[in-house]
Formats: sequence, structure tokens, C-alpha cells
Amino acid sequence: MVRPMASWGIMLAFYFMLSLVETREVVCYYGTWATYRKTNGKFTVDNVDPFLCTQLNYAFFDINPNGTVRIIDEYVALPPGPPVYGLDAIAKFNNLKQKNPALKTIASVGGYNAGTANFSTVAASAQLRATFASNAVAFLQKYRFDGMDIDWEYPLLADKANFVLLLKELANAFAPYKLLLTVAVAATESTSNNAYDISAISSVVHYINLMEYVMQGNYGVTRHHAPLYVGPTTVDDTSYKRQLNVEASVKYWLSKGAPAAKLILGIPFFGKTFKLTNSTVDGVGAPTNGVGTEGPYTKQAGTLAYYEICQRPWTRNQFDPVQNAAYASGNGDWVSYDNVNSIALKCNLIAKYGLGGGMVWSIESDDFLGVCGTKFELLTALNKCVNI
Repeated sequence: MVRPMASWGIMLAFYFMLSLVETREVVCYYGTWATYRKTNGKFTVDNVDPFLCTQLNYAFFDINPNGTVRIIDEYVALPPGPPVYGLDAIAKFNNLKQKNPALKTIASVGGYNAGTANFSTVAASAQLRATFASNAVAFLQKYRFDGMDIDWEYPLLADKANFVLLLKELANAFAPYKLLLTVAVAATESTSNNAYDISAISSVVHYINLMEYVMQGNYGVTRHHAPLYVGPTTVDDTSYKRQLNVEASVKYWLSKGAPAAKLILGIPFFGKTFKLTNSTVDGVGAPTNGVGTEGPYTKQAGTLAYYEICQRPWTRNQFDPVQNAAYASGNGDWVSYDNVNSIALKCNLIAKYGLGGGMVWSIESDDFLGVCGTKFELLTALNKCVNI
């Protein structure tokens, strides 16, 4: 009798210790416009693996100047039948929780195309803030979301205090229903300093998604858009440029009072491209004369999805050991992007600073069909390393 009880006691202690380990978040944004892409670029809710994310963000909804929430693309979002013959994406999106009950679904409001004017109008008025908060609760409950992500790109200095008031109104309205409130924010010091009262925001929201990408600027030379570390002085030759890396922005947010456990490190599943001035000069800091060629599916000059990058026959593929980022060149184009190696190193930084997890923009840009190898190669890599 003694030995089995001792063994059982050891097992109980083991599971108790496991319960004390807090699992980090994997926040996945889904850009619903990928529904319209052709052939192997088409990504619908049916392509989502609900077990690879802890929070799944539907991007995007919009905020109206009267404080209501607007469904941007009703054809994709709403069910078939009058007045819209839709694809029922919202219902399918939230039904993913039937497969993985631990999954949290989030309605992301804003985004780059939404602009700032409507946010600014609503945030500046006590009445409109209250209206938006009550509308947000009703919207989330109607469509069965677990929370809302505010992606205001980006508050101006005049909006700084009002943004906090808007978030407080939402937090108070969400609390009785245990709804999550998150924000997506510019990560770099130069933008963050004017846009956010970091300490105040941190005290209100559950998580802060740091958009750690498109940091390179247009300097007429190739640069990484999401480098982990500062570059050599030949590339990062000013104090401003030395802010344009992941570690510098994380340290800035921490220094301004953001709790590490609330910071979610953004990782891009897309690359930024340049057109090389001289195709034989293709290192970091090489001269450029514009953005790179558009991809066959995303059709956006200067940007390639990871699945477009991995399928293209580049002449040279390199990994920068200084800034810990991947890049490739070929046929006059140059691309900076994240791969499995750089994601592993970003996981190390998440662990080093005790951050709350990783965020990806966005899942439809991953190799979701496994054309180049592992299905959802980058997202799988993040899941494997973020909690080690």
C-alpha cells in the first residue's frame, strides 16, 4: 500500500506544478479578404486550424462616427439569405470553438484602412464612448465573440488621453460579461511616445499586441522590416534607426510601465520587398530604387506572403546573424522576412523578458497548404517554441 500511495503523491505533485506553469498566448489575426484570393492563395475560415491559436482575431470590423460597430464585408461575414447572400464567416469563425473549447475568438475593430477619424470622434465624446461600449457588448454577444481588439492605427497626440477613456469605458462594460479587451499598437518608441499613455492603457486591457513589423522605413537601401536586434552602424546609423528593432521596442514598452505578461510580441508572416538598383549588390544596406514585384496571389507590390516567398526560386537565401532575420534576393528583387529560425530566436526573447506570448499577422499568409513543406510552417514553429 505504501508504494502506490507514494507514487500517486508524486504524480499529484507533478500535475500541481504543471498547473502553475502559465501557458503563453498565441494570438492569430485572420485577414478575411483572403477569401477573395485565387486558387492556392484562397483562405477561408474552413482553412483555420483552431488548435494552433489561443486567441483568434477576426480582422476587421469598423467603428462608425455615431459609436456603432460596422461589419465591413457583409458578403463574407453574414449568412446566406436576404438581404445578403453571404458566406457566413462570422458564424463559422465562432463555431471553431466547438472543435477547440479553449479557443477565444476576438472581434478586431479598426485596422489600417479604417483610418483614425471615426475613432477620434468617438473617443472625444463621453456620450459616444458610452454608446460604443454598449454597442460593442451587444455586438459581441450577438455574434458569440469572446472579446474585442481595438486596432486604432494610430492615435494622435491629441487623442492620447481620450484613447484611455475609451478603453476604460469598454473595460467597465465588458467586465460583467467576462469579455476580453485587447489592443493592437505601434511598437516603436517614436510612434508609441505620442500615441499612447502606456502605463494607463496597460492597467485597463488584458493584452497588448505589439505590431513588430514594417519598421524599416524608406531609406533607399535594403533593410529588415522586423529585425530582432539593432543593425550595424553602417545600417542603423542614427538614434532613430536604432529604435527600429524588436528588442528596442520591447524594452521601451517595459520601461514605460507595461507589464511583461500583457505584452504579446508581433511576428509577421509576410515579407517586405525592394527592387535592387544593382542585382549583384544584394546584402543588407544594398541600394534600392523602389519596392519589389507583387506576388501572384496577394497582388501587392512591396509585400509578399510567406507562402509566396517560399515558392519563389531565389538566387540567394541568407540569414543575418547580427539582426537575426532572413532575407533573399533574385531577379532584381530583395525580401526581408521571418522564417522558422528567426521565430525560434523571437521565442527566446519572449522568454528572456517574460512576455505574454506571440502574435501573428496573419495566418492566411503562412504556408497554410504545406506547399513548401510543413502545413502552417511558421505558426507550428511558434507553437513549438513559445512555451519552452
